[in-house]
Amino acid sequence: MTTFTRTTLTYDETLDASTSTTTTVTGSAIQVRGKPETYRALSLIESQNPTLLFTPTDYDLHAGSDEFVKPGDTVTWASQVYTVKDVAPVAPDGVVIIARIVVGK
Repeated sequence: MTTFTRTTLTYDETLDASTSTTTTVTGSAIQVRGKPETYRALSLIESQNPTLLFTPTDYDLHAGSDEFVKPGDTVTWASQVYTVKDVAPVAPDGVVIIARIVVGK
């Protein structure tokens, strides 16, 4: 299993304190060859920034929403922590069935 994680901070003026919320998206991933045009557009080197083909366990996640993987999220892949750089979902009717996710340091 592969898990993408996002931690967001929310400031509460009344309490004068911040609260963190963690969102996770779990599923299965394999490393695939990246698309050269994506790497050029992001100014990334493919050998240092893997592309993962990811299928979420929950099949009711909507593309582009806060419930699915977004740039800035983190993932551990091959014993290293990476940050999501780009997400290209395949989402018939807006529901994600699979996505190409570029990650990097």
